[in-house]
Amino acid sequence: KGFCPSFVTVEGGSLRKARKAAAADFSNLPDPQPASCEKPYGILVTGIGGTGVVTIGALVGMAAHLEGKGVSVLDMTGLAQKNGAVVSHVRIADAPEQLHSTRIAAGDAKLVLACDILTGVGYEQLAKMQNGVTKALVNTALVMPAGFTRDPDLAFPRGSMEREIEDAVAPGDSEFLDATRLATALLGDSLATNIFLLGYAWQAGLVPLTREALFRAIELNGAAVDANRRAFQWGRLAAHDPAQVERAARPAETDAGSAKSCRSW
Repeated sequence: KGFCPSFVTVEGGSLRKARKAAAADFSNLPDPQPASCEKPYGILVTGIGGTGVVTIGALVGMAAHLEGKGVSVLDMTGLAQKNGAVVSHVRIADAPEQLHSTRIAAGDAKLVLACDILTGVGYEQLAKMQNGVTKALVNTALVMPAGFTRDPDLAFPRGSMEREIEDAVAPGDSEFLDATRLATALLGDSLATNIFLLGYAWQAGLVPLTREALFRAIELNGAAVDANRRAFQWGRLAAHDPAQVERAARPAETDAGSAKSCRSW
């Protein structure tokens, strides 16, 4: 009775749940030495509208507020609601009076959390990176942009995009992993990707906040609290023991062969 498939009603059926990884023990994960925000610490979060980029900024901002730190969050959504580029500027300092602007200046990003590699190599995003200053954590999942609908042969130059990011930061300060594949395999939902990346960055000591504050922010957000906490913990484990996470994410029927492992600093 409608022209859009979203109006179709399925009667007598139920949503098929994706497979999730078995429960893991996160109790032995060591807490990292967190980054310092004695001077303003800039986190640039990039990604696709509708996947929770703004949520990451909101969670980090709330966690910083709970710790009594100065914090500002500026979301650059433009016309993006779904599938468009979204960028969040998050700045954290020990005291509010240390923050004089909400936008991260050129070359001043301490962490670039690229939840989508294509949005991570935009001109504005690359300009925020600086050799010796910025560390980049990049999701390499191939998510075609809207232009693919008009050009079915559109190429996705992941290799050259990775090199652009590597050239913008110091050698060894960029990290690439297919976070979407891992998060989906581990938690049964690709929407866990961004929280998974946040947990990875936190375990690498790139987020100047405590785990307790971040968990409290997730709780206050009130959406899928348990799932988001698990996604964060799986991200931590991926940074600490990538081989274990790869084994957990591997489909049960494929015992042979190993997927490309994510690396840790």
